[in-house]
Order: sequence, then C-alpha cells, then structure tokens
Amino acid sequence: MKLEYLKNLENIYASNKRISKIGVSEIDISVLEEKLNLGFPKAYKEFLFIAGNRDGILGDWNRGFDNLEGIQEEAEESFNNVGLGLRNFFAFAEYGGDQFLFFFLNEGDNPPVYAYDEMKIHKDEYGNPSYYKKTKPSFTDFIEKHIDEQISK
Repeated sequence: MKLEYLKNLENIYASNKRISKIGVSEIDISVLEEKLNLGFPKAYKEFLFIAGNRDGILGDWNRGFDNLEGIQEEAEESFNNVGLGLRNFFAFAEYGGDQFLFFFLNEGDNPPVYAYDEMKIHKDEYGNPSYYKKTKPSFTDFIEKHIDEQISK
C-alpha cells in the first residue's frame, strides 16, 4: 500500500527495533469493508495496514482488527439507546461498552476523530452536555498523538 497520511508511523516502526510492525493485509481490509458494506478512509486503511494487529497503540481502548465488527455493532446499539441518530460513522475502538472512538465516513480520507460516552460527559461549544465531541482534526493527528505517548513509555 502506498502511504500518504501515516508515513511518520511507518518511519517510527522502521527506526525503532523494539516496536514490531503488525499490520493487516490489504485483502483483509477489503474483505472487512465488503462485509460491513462501507469504505474506510485512506488514513484508516493505512493505519490498519501498518498496525492493525498491534495491541496497546490506543492504551486501554479495545480496537483489535478481529473485534471491529463487534465494536461497530456495540456503538450502533449504544447510539440508538440514547437517541442519537448518527449515520455513516465507523467506531474503531471501544472502552467498557459505553465509550467509543469513531469517525464519520463522509468527512474525507483523513477524517476528524470523535469520542463518545453514553454518560454524556462531553461538552459542546456552548458548554452544554453532549454525548460526543471532536477530539482531533484528523485521524493522522489522533494516531500520532497516541504513538508518541506509547513510544515515550
């Protein structure tokens, strides 16, 4: 896969011998997209290709490639339980079954990342309680922040 968004992540793996690169094949990524009937943004595909099977990148968040279908189903159920009518999103990580990290599939190849909590702990731009908020302006920014945190440990 030709990298456009996560070249820095690839370079980190290449230059740091104590970190193993454990990616997912392009075929497996395509099979999952077909199974879920959606298309992932390019930045997310690159992430899966480089580190899709690597644990610990997002700290305690559950995001394993084999768990993605279940995470998406849990997020859909949680969003529906609180009355959020979100559409065209993909939840790529979960914590405790009521917190999710997701992006909208119609926000480009390097979409913003959002955090959701069923307990409505986030605040909107007016300070009102909200179920979710934008955490980073792009998937690349989000991943690089987490990679830096994991490498510095």
